[in-house]
Amino acid sequence: MDSNNFFQIVIYTLCSISLIALIFLFIKLIITLNKVDKLIDDISEKSKKIDGAFNLVDRVTDTVASVSDKFTGLIFNAITGLTNKVKKKKGRDDEDE
Repeated sequence: MDSNNFFQIVIYTLCSISLIALIFLFIKLIITLNKVDKLIDDISEKSKKIDGAFNLVDRVTDTVASVSDKFTGLIFNAITGLTNKVKKKKGRDDEDE
């Protein structure tokens, strides 16, 4: 047996072992990716449920803000109306004198 044949046998053996190891690693990778896919699907489903709750909170917040804006507008208009009445009354009092 000469050295060329020996090195060929060693290289073929190492290649075969490497091929078997790569196949094993790819199988493990596929199993891991399937688990990750299931986890992502579960998170996505739970996220959709939580999204509904956030939408409800958003609608309630918008409603409260709208009511608050209307209430603030009414108070501002009332104060403006009172000050205008006071100014008009003072203007009439000044004309009378």
